[in-house]
Amino acid sequence: MSRFFHSRLPGKRDLAAVCLAALAAFLLWNHPDIQETALHTRIFLDDLFSGRFFQFYEDSMAMKTVYGYANAAHYHIVFYLICAVWDLPVYLAQKLLGENDFVFMLWTKALGVTAFALCGFAFKRLAARYLPDTRKAWTPWLIWLCPAAFFGVLCMGQYDSLCILVILLALPYWLDGDLLRFALVMGLAMVFKMFALFLIIPLVLLREKRLLRAAGYIALSMWLYLPGLFLFRGRDGDAGFFNGLIADRLFTGTLPAVGDPSVVLIGLALLFAGCWCARLSDQRMQQAMPWLCAAVFGWLFLFVQWHPQWLILLLPFLLLTALQAKNQTFWWWMQLIVNCGFFVLIAYQYPGQLESNLFDLGLLGQFGLLVSAQPVVRTSTIYFDLIPYLSQLAPVAFCAPILAAIIGQFPTIKGQLADRLGGGHLARPPMQIPVYGIFAASFGVLWLAPVLFGWCKTMGLL
Repeated sequence: MSRFFHSRLPGKRDLAAVCLAALAAFLLWNHPDIQETALHTRIFLDDLFSGRFFQFYEDSMAMKTVYGYANAAHYHIVFYLICAVWDLPVYLAQKLLGENDFVFMLWTKALGVTAFALCGFAFKRLAARYLPDTRKAWTPWLIWLCPAAFFGVLCMGQYDSLCILVILLALPYWLDGDLLRFALVMGLAMVFKMFALFLIIPLVLLREKRLLRAAGYIALSMWLYLPGLFLFRGRDGDAGFFNGLIADRLFTGTLPAVGDPSVVLIGLALLFAGCWCARLSDQRMQQAMPWLCAAVFGWLFLFVQWHPQWLILLLPFLLLTALQAKNQTFWWWMQLIVNCGFFVLIAYQYPGQLESNLFDLGLLGQFGLLVSAQPVVRTSTIYFDLIPYLSQLAPVAFCAPILAAIIGQFPTIKGQLADRLGGGHLARPPMQIPVYGIFAASFGVLWLAPVLFGWCKTMGLL
């Protein structure tokens, strides 16, 4: 046990631990969203081979009653093309051997999981720009065992891991000053999540002060998004309506001023203006980049009603800015608090939707062990309500560390603001402690334990 508290490099046991945890989550839990995406991809492939490519969105709406899913296809067509390429071998095999929706769903889920695994290596490549060799070895584990990200990808089966993977691959081009390649690669990220645009604008403005040229790079980043949008204009089913609902969330939080301006857009506009005005050396720009990314997504998720899977866009940059700090111990505590706040918050915001019910679409559900078939379902909030004011404290626990990071990790000439206030105090615990400690204390204690207990109570096993 004493070895755990001394600095060491990750080994085969650490890789085996994360693989076993990932495999268990991959097989045991699934959210209805990944089931819907798998069905949408099957419909897309059927349409592709039957010459109905342009009717895909409308067909996905028409098939809602056939398959019984709640949402029609509403993502960008490039996303479904990528899913189709990934799913094609299983699709063709099942045409010969017979369809199996569970296998097809798991294979579709594996696309996001593969992207998540690659995120660990992409994050390590990016972190190598800022860390010595002895500390960067653990960086993939920081991603793979980042509690909220692990939950979104492996327990829910979400796919924003594709977006953050592309962003992590694009950022080294920005660090090298290659805005052309940066804009082109970020264009792929935009088809997965339009929020990538909020990152492109300030990063381009920080490097390029000629407005027309900056506008050109920003326009270039639309090279995939806009053609797909225009290609299905007027025949996108309810995709346009759904994306409009997401865009409306940007305007829900307002300032008490004339016209009720959006607090999200006001904050981002000020950040964009600051990036354009700033004249920094290349070294200072590189040091500021992780904070800028964390500030953009952090500000967004402070004021926009987010979906649990979206948090993966923010978390790598909170990790990277923590790794840049001299007093890392403080920021690891902040990481623990924000992840604890996340799990308690989603239990109250999505009651009964992100806990034991996820077993139904997993491996155990295939054997008839269905939570939805039970007369009484035990939810996590039953246990959380035993702690007074926990529902009110959860959003504080989530928001306060993000706001602390935006303020305290602001890059100054002599380092992060919090380090300067702390007199340069150096505190860097062995990397395996935050990697395993944060995962166990947040995911293990606040999600896994109450979910397993609730599932056993629901199924009459306790």
